[in-house]
This record gives sequence, structure tokens and C-alpha cells, in this order.
Amino acid sequence: MTKFWLFSIAMFSICLNQVNNPSPKLSLNDVCTDYNSLNTKVRDGLISKKEALKRIQELMPLIRKYYYEHGGRDYPKTTCTFPLQNYDHKAIGGTKGEGYFASGYDFFDGNKHGGHPAHDIFINDKNQDCLDDKTKKPVNVLSMTDGIVVAAASSWDTSSNLRGGKYIYIYQPSTNSFFYYAHNSEILVHLCDIVKPGQVIAQVGRSGLNAYKKRSPTHLHFMQLKLDSLGYPRPFNPYKDLLTTISK
Repeated sequence: MTKFWLFSIAMFSICLNQVNNPSPKLSLNDVCTDYNSLNTKVRDGLISKKEALKRIQELMPLIRKYYYEHGGRDYPKTTCTFPLQNYDHKAIGGTKGEGYFASGYDFFDGNKHGGHPAHDIFINDKNQDCLDDKTKKPVNVLSMTDGIVVAAASSWDTSSNLRGGKYIYIYQPSTNSFFYYAHNSEILVHLCDIVKPGQVIAQVGRSGLNAYKKRSPTHLHFMQLKLDSLGYPRPFNPYKDLLTTISK
């Protein structure tokens, strides 16, 4: 009987301690930092596809939850903004978006992926100084949609083989999509920032393994990935949506 009472008292003490000192809840910053870390591992080939997909499945519901809990909301499609300020769909490379091809692309191949499931959007910059030839000013990159910044790289140098250079991934819960903005000169948002359509998030640049080379005109690399029912990021061609965006 004595042992029983001692055990009961011990268990009561444990339960009381858990009530008074509950396990800390995962903060918004923790979730976004975890996803950014995962994205970096995928980018650098440091995690298996199976393990990475499992982590995406675990993290995305948390990111969605925190987005809405911290003031994020779904904006109507009519508010979607062209990704470059003072430019419109005529700046998209190729004829009728022909520069887009998803064949050979797999998100989990990271920096070594194939294909080009994206649109390159060019600015007027003949001397390649990352300034608009008319305004002599940097060109702002605008968030096309609402969303939350879940991954970013704000530094890059010419010795790096990173193809995206300085990039941003913004997750939009309503479409379950990632929007990727790459080759920037400067990143103007931070992990966990909740953004709205038309918000300035970066400035166009020439960062990235091939983008900084003379043969490459100054441009924004813009890509959309939609998560399928298993959470696998699949290429989605946003060309038709870009044609109907607002120009600012």
C-alpha cells in the first residue's frame, strides 16, 4: 500500500509540473526556420527525397495554421500583381511564354534539377548594372500574391554554384503553392513575413551561377510550384495568370 501511495504522489507531481510548465508551443519563427532549413538541404542535396517529402507533409499544415493565426488572409485573384514594378507581361521572355518547359524538373533534385518550369522576366538594362535604363533606378520585385516567406537566401557571391542566387520562396495557402523569385540583387523581406499582392519583396539583380554572366540579360526568374495531394511540389505554369495581373 505504501508503494502505491508513493507512486500516486509521484504521478500527481509529474502531472502538476506539466500543467504549471507546459511544453513550449512551436512559434511561427520555428516553423518557417525549419522549412527554410529543409529547403536548403533539398537545394544542396543533403536529404533524401523520401525524408524531405515527409518533412514537407509535417510542416505545411503548421505553416498554413500560423499564416491565418498571424493576420494572413486570402486575397481575390483580381489583386494579383505583375512581379516587376513598372513592367507588364510584355517583359516575359519568349513568344507567348514558350520559355517555360517543365520536362526534366524535380523539386527534390535541388540545385541540380533539369528543365526550366519558370518564366524569365526581363528589365531594360543594356549595360547590366541592374538599373532600369530609363529611370536609372533599381527595379522592384513585387509579390504576385498574398503569402508567407518560407525560404530565402540573402547572400551570394560569384564563387558559388547556386543557380538561383539570392532568392525568395513565398507560400500561398489558398492555392497551396510556392512562388519562387530568383536572381535578385537585394532581398527586402525576412523569413515568416506575411506579404500581400504588390508588396515590394526584392530588387532585380544578376545573382546566380549563370545569371551574372555577360551572356545573360538582367531578369527575374519566376516559378510557381503547386503541392499535390501528397505534398509533392509540382510545376504549374502561371503564364495565363501573369497575363491578367495588375501592373504597378
